[in-house]
Amino acid sequence: MSFSNASQQRDRISTQQYQCDQCVLFFDNYQKLQNHKRIHRGDSATMTEIDQSILDDVDMYHDENDTSNEDESVSNSEYTMESMELDNTISYKCACNFEDSEGEAHIYDSSQVSTNTFTKAELMSIHLSQLMLQHRIARAAYRDIVQFINTVIRDHDDIMMERGAKISHGETVDALLKSKSSVKGHEYDVCSSGCRLYGINDDQESCVDCGKPRYKTDPNQSQTPAASMKLMSVGDMLSQMLADPATRELLCYRANRESVAGQLTNIFDGDNYKQLVQQGLFSNPDDIAIGLYTNGFVNQKKGKNSYTIIHCIIFNLDPSIRWHDMYFDDISAQLRPLEDFKVGNPSKNIYQPSIYTQLSTFSGSSFFALDELHLIARGIGKLVYDLITITLTKETKFFYTHPDNTLNTTEYPFHIPRADLVTIGNCITSSRKYILTSFQGSFDNVFANIDGTRAVDWLDFLLYLVPTLVVPYLPNRAVKTALLSLVKGCVLALQWTLTSELLDEMESVFQPVQHYLVHIPYIIKQQGPLRCYSTCSMERVIGIFSKLIKSKSKGGRNASFLVERFAIHNYTSTAISICDEINLIRPKPYGRESYMNLPNDPSGAQLWEPFHQFVNLNDDLVEGVGGPSVKEALLKYYWRTTGLTGHEFGDSVVIVAARLWMDLTVYSSCMYRRKKNETSHGNHYVMFTCPYRNNRNVIVHSWLVGTVQFYFQHVDFYGFPHFLAFVEVMKEHDAAGHDSSVPIVKQRSQSTRTLGHQTQPTYAVISVNDICHQVGLVQYPPNGNQFYVIAPYYIFNNNMRITKGNLSIL
Repeated sequence: MSFSNASQQRDRISTQQYQCDQCVLFFDNYQKLQNHKRIHRGDSATMTEIDQSILDDVDMYHDENDTSNEDESVSNSEYTMESMELDNTISYKCACNFEDSEGEAHIYDSSQVSTNTFTKAELMSIHLSQLMLQHRIARAAYRDIVQFINTVIRDHDDIMMERGAKISHGETVDALLKSKSSVKGHEYDVCSSGCRLYGINDDQESCVDCGKPRYKTDPNQSQTPAASMKLMSVGDMLSQMLADPATRELLCYRANRESVAGQLTNIFDGDNYKQLVQQGLFSNPDDIAIGLYTNGFVNQKKGKNSYTIIHCIIFNLDPSIRWHDMYFDDISAQLRPLEDFKVGNPSKNIYQPSIYTQLSTFSGSSFFALDELHLIARGIGKLVYDLITITLTKETKFFYTHPDNTLNTTEYPFHIPRADLVTIGNCITSSRKYILTSFQGSFDNVFANIDGTRAVDWLDFLLYLVPTLVVPYLPNRAVKTALLSLVKGCVLALQWTLTSELLDEMESVFQPVQHYLVHIPYIIKQQGPLRCYSTCSMERVIGIFSKLIKSKSKGGRNASFLVERFAIHNYTSTAISICDEINLIRPKPYGRESYMNLPNDPSGAQLWEPFHQFVNLNDDLVEGVGGPSVKEALLKYYWRTTGLTGHEFGDSVVIVAARLWMDLTVYSSCMYRRKKNETSHGNHYVMFTCPYRNNRNVIVHSWLVGTVQFYFQHVDFYGFPHFLAFVEVMKEHDAAGHDSSVPIVKQRSQSTRTLGHQTQPTYAVISVNDICHQVGLVQYPPNGNQFYVIAPYYIFNNNMRITKGNLSIL
């Protein structure tokens, strides 16, 4: 420990702390504690609310799909300590030692808190902190608000020179933006029961379906509609985007994009789009390709009212911007011909032409894309859940039909006893704190409560929980194999990049399983990968609107008015950068000065600010880890990868970064899901390959899993910079017994569990280019120390046992 660190620690230990008996706050002298207690006596109602917010976890709406690293959900006790910038949350023991010459009467000197103790800015800061607690505002929002207020203070003189200068409330802001924007909703009368929408020229006085009056019955409001809604013109909004130079440039992605032979990575690689181009429909570089989707939802778990949202995806935008019960044996059934859709075919249950056939882009069956959320998530994921949760009785019979219509009874192959389902559910609950938000579902225990389960939850259940937790409990080996193959096929269908070989593999998996799945390879060939036009973002929109509908104002606003509000705000944000216009005081996450590149590195890796420098690795702590430990791991890395020895180590200065960006994925201190009383995990888990020299001096690669403590740059002996990660490595690595492609790890070694003591962590330095995946950990049922390893939208196809690593190679 350096002298400065040791001195700081002695200061903390020697400082007496006084804790309020009515809340969890500490004070460094007795007088401050007494002044604080006056708050409890003067405003007990407010402080009771604050006390409760301190003791309880933050319970606010937080979108589970949001992968932002800043929106951490934390307990208020943790939030309180950080927001007040206490030096340490650990309570230190302290004592008072008397010299022989001193009596027992001891004089303590304390400072007085008076009206002049705090400046006005400090008092406002304290009040703001209390407001944050009282209203349960997240830490990320707190930081943004502070930055905004500091900007207002800095620019006070300029602001006060403006006429009527003040910060307005939300409704005033909405009205302001609406007056300046040409984006407007078109209002229509609708049936108050939701039966129909009246056209502009409709003169009907009542609904032809339910008979309810169109207008209010009050004579003074005879022409006031009983209910109304607003519709947004897609054409208007697209025209606005084309009129703005910034968004117009973004829309050029379609025209400027070049396809790669043999790869399907976007809808523009599909045969449908290529056919439309041949028809001359996309001859202008400003032509915009869009997809329209509809989806129904309810705003309560058991709500009677249903709502429909129309979701528009603009394919012209780069994907990185816009993203994100019956079996049929006849797998060779022909698709309906184009003529059936245009004129109808009652023999095939098409009784009238489809309205979509009027579109010049209509292409037949492949015009109706297959959606991952409804086909794979709610379709296959929920189906597997239903299969394994059936309650068997003596009277329950299961059978299948032979081609000659004879029945054959059989033992049910998917039955998992209730006790085992409880165990699986408990493992899901235990795993939740080890799962990144890049896994879009909530990872709630669906076996305990299925209400409110969303499509993304079913998707995570199918892709990650079925192959790890569910399959081992199935009684039949053939069923295990078939179900694992089905999951792998679904994962393949959800890849961003697909080749003809992968499509062939998909077809072989899907043929005997579920009828709709056999069409996925065909649809991908026609429209591109499913994820390119996924409606995943619709789930987030539905969640927002569901929340807003339940809390709509007394004025009777409905969801359509909220659509207009969001559209106006979004248009304004695309037209100008509000933050740039007001020159907001804030970190600049997208500026060139905010990150550094690795020279001559094809991966495009970037380290992002804030940066910290530690000059002496022999003495300093680096992100809480001793400098000598970091240096030792760094030496081993160079020897392992390049053969450099200790005297060729290079500079002792390392630059530590807040996060790493590579290949459209941000690696940082990621947010993990957790509930009340769950441990917060600031570091995140990665799977990486470890190159090392074997006995024959040949470089080989093995996989390992660890928690990243920090990312940093180091310049070696020859002056070359390296982007590296400092990782605490799991103790043991292997593959699951039921499937060698499922990796498993142990946090502690077997000897540790046997001897009952804690071993020292195993640290390693790795190149950032050796990171394969951000991963989550799923609790292994019989062992609290063992975990399955999962990666977002990825399936481990190879035998992981053959390529597993061990600590000796480090």
